Amino acid sequence: MKSLVLVVISILLVMLGITLSIYASQTQRMSVVSYGFGSVAYPPNYQDQYWAVLSKGSPTGQIVLNGTDILNVSNISPVKLNSSYFYVYVVTGYVENLAPLSLLGILLVFTGTAMGFRGTVLLVQEKEIGNLAKSEIHGSVSNYILKRVLSFLVSILIVSTVTAGLEIVSGEGISKVASELLTFNFGYSRHFSISVDSLLLTSLPYTSMLSGISFALSVYLGSYLAIRSVTQKGILSKIISKWKYVGNALASWVIALTLIYAFHLRVENGESIVFPIVSLFFPFVGTFANRLFLPTALPNPIKAKGLSRSIIIYRHVLGNASVVALSTISTAFIDMLISEFLVESIFYWPGLGLLLRIGALYGDFKLIEGVLIFYSSIVLLSGLIGDIFYGFIDPRVRR
Repeated sequence: MKSLVLVVISILLVMLGITLSIYASQTQRMSVVSYGFGSVAYPPNYQDQYWAVLSKGSPTGQIVLNGTDILNVSNISPVKLNSSYFYVYVVTGYVENLAPLSLLGILLVFTGTAMGFRGTVLLVQEKEIGNLAKSEIHGSVSNYILKRVLSFLVSILIVSTVTAGLEIVSGEGISKVASELLTFNFGYSRHFSISVDSLLLTSLPYTSMLSGISFALSVYLGSYLAIRSVTQKGILSKIISKWKYVGNALASWVIALTLIYAFHLRVENGESIVFPIVSLFFPFVGTFANRLFLPTALPNPIKAKGLSRSIIIYRHVLGNASVVALSTISTAFIDMLISEFLVESIFYWPGLGLLLRIGALYGDFKLIEGVLIFYSSIVLLSGLIGDIFYGFIDPRVRR
C-alpha cells in the first residue's frame, strides 16, 4: 500500500510540475506608459517586467506627440525631439506574469520523478515478496538532513565565491558584487536592455517543461526496462546492457542534428517540443536503466544462504539498486539539464539554453553569468531535495 501511494503521489507531483511550467509560460499583451512635456521623451520603467522576449520578441516603443503624431522607436531609450511637446511614451509587448511558478514546477518534477522510481521498485518488491521488502536499518534523520544542508551551503558558497572573484577582477566593486549575489540581482542585459532576472524567469518555464517531460519519461520507462531486464533474463536484458554504448555514442545534440536533417525541419521559431523531447529521451532512457542496475552481482554469502531466486532478486538486487539510484537519479538529472542546453539552442526552444547561446553570441557577460549561477542553484537545490527525500523514504542512506 505504501508503494502504491508513493507512485500515485509521484505521478501527481510530476503532472503538477509540468502543468505549472505550462501555465507559467502563458503570455498576455501589456503596455507600460510614461508621459510628460519637453524636448526629450523619456521611456517608462519597463526593464523589470517579465517580457517574453525569446518566445514573443522584444517589446516595441511608440511616442505619441500632442495626441496626434505617432513616432515608432526601434531602440527604447530617451528620444530627443525637435521642440517641446506633450508626449506619451508607450512600450508594448508580451509578458509572462506567472513565470516564477516554473521554479516550483521544475523542483516538483524532480522530486516526483525520484519518488516515482522508489515507489516503482517498492511496488514490484511488495508484489513479489511482501513484507520482506521492508528495510530494518535506521538512522538519525536530523543528523542526515543537517549534513545535506551543510553540503548544499558549502556548494553555494563555492559557486558564489568564484563568481564574485570574476566580477571583482573585471572591475566591479566588492559591495556591489556582494549585494547582487545575495539578492540574485544580476543587473541588466546589454543585448536585450532588460533585467537579467526577468529573462531567466521567463526562459525557465520552457526549460522546466522540456526537462520535466523528458526526465519523467526516461526515469519511469528506464525503471520499468531495468526491472524487467533483471528479473527476466533474455533479449531485453541484452539490449539494456548494450544501450549504454548507444546512448553515449549518440548524444542528444547528435540526435537533434540528425532529426533536423532527416525531417528537413525549420527550427528558427522554436515552436515544436516533440523533437527536443525525442532528442533528450532516446539516449537517456537506456543509459539510465543500464547505470541503475549495473552492480547486480551478489556476494557469495547471500547465494550460500540457499535463498529462493525471488528473494535474491527482489529483495537484495532491487534493494541494492534503489540505493544506487540515490546518486544515479541526481546525476542523470544534471546530465539531462546540460544536454538540454545544447538541444534548446539547436532547436531554438526558448529556454535557458537558447538564452545562454544568445549571451555568448553577443558577449553579454551579465546574461551568461546569470544563466550559469541560476543553473547551478537549480542543480544544487534539486540535489538537496532529492537527498532529504530519500533520507525519509530509505533509512539505509542515513547510516
